[in-house]
Amino acid sequence: MALKFRISEEKALEALLWIANEWKNITPFYLSKVLFFAEKDHLNKYGRPIIADTYIAMSYGPVPSTVRDYVEGNYLFSDYADAIAASIEVNRTTRYTEIQARRAPRMNVFSDSDIDCLRAAIEKCKHIVFKTLSEWTHLEKAWLNAPANGPMDYEDFIDQDNPHRKEIIEQAREFAQFGVL
Repeated sequence: MALKFRISEEKALEALLWIANEWKNITPFYLSKVLFFAEKDHLNKYGRPIIADTYIAMSYGPVPSTVRDYVEGNYLFSDYADAIAASIEVNRTTRYTEIQARRAPRMNVFSDSDIDCLRAAIEKCKHIVFKTLSEWTHLEKAWLNAPANGPMDYEDFIDQDNPHRKEIIEQAREFAQFGVL
């Protein structure tokens, strides 16, 4: 059975804002990869994701589906629709779509480890060209094992060589059942 979590839409919006404040005019592609690598890193170290979005194995790599909806303006049925509309600006007039934050994130939703993993993911992705970053994500077990344009299994985010893999999976399954981010 696939390991799935319940997304925290509030935390997803704040993570999007944190990233957009740290990386001005970030594109949806890079936003998706930062979130993927941060989630993977956090899950491997701490047994839980940061925002718990459903990642889809798309042609250019993993894409967090709810955050993608925020960026594309498909959030009218979200409990956070007004907050999303007021918090981000998506500029589609440039060569590549750019995301800007209209406010600072509310930092009280994050743990120190959340921020550490988000910061590390930005550093990992920021200076890597599109093609290389896409190719890196295509080597990820979670992307390889997912159906095309289908959901990725969080269990596959946990590295095979992680010495605590079994314990992390057990902890993550328990957190997925009862946890709130």
